[in-house]
Amino acid sequence: KDPQKYIRPGGETKDLTVMFSDIRDFTTLSEGLTADELVHLLNEYLGEMTDVLFRNFGTLDKYIGDAIMAFWGSPYPQDDHAIRACNCALEMSRCLVKLNEKWKDEGRKPISIGIGLNTGPVSVGNMGSDKRLAWTVMGDNVNLASRLEGMTKQYRSQVVISEGTYRQVAKQFVCRDLDRIRVKGKLQPVTIYELL
Repeated sequence: KDPQKYIRPGGETKDLTVMFSDIRDFTTLSEGLTADELVHLLNEYLGEMTDVLFRNFGTLDKYIGDAIMAFWGSPYPQDDHAIRACNCALEMSRCLVKLNEKWKDEGRKPISIGIGLNTGPVSVGNMGSDKRLAWTVMGDNVNLASRLEGMTKQYRSQVVISEGTYRQVAKQFVCRDLDRIRVKGKLQPVTIYELL
């Protein structure tokens, strides 16, 4: 209906769900592999996880090394973006179990991942320069999703979700109350949950 909206630079504020996913101890893992083996492992892993993301109608924002940044609700509007994101996170966990079994049979080490999800208002749109534009998200709620992914190590949980996400999915998913935390740059503490 509005193709120009997606071509020109500029954005809007929208309520979306943002995901960050990361391989645990990737530096240690990469030290034991040749450059070719590392690229092969990463491509296989990212390929499988991206398939899961697309099956759940997520928007792939970017790969940041071994990390995946994605979001739901834009450019394709979704009222159930938080539910789709949670389904995706759980499916990624199941997919990793299968990948690890395959790698074990091939004599390779298993990997573990952490996933952070947050729902809230973000700036979304085409950002970049006149050389390259990317449909991406920015703002406090994006940073919180990234911080939650980092906290999966601390709480030994695979998927950590924010209060904002929890409020939208509490009836559909089993979640465990983890803690009340104050993240860097925020004054108000937020409750975080483990998605089970």
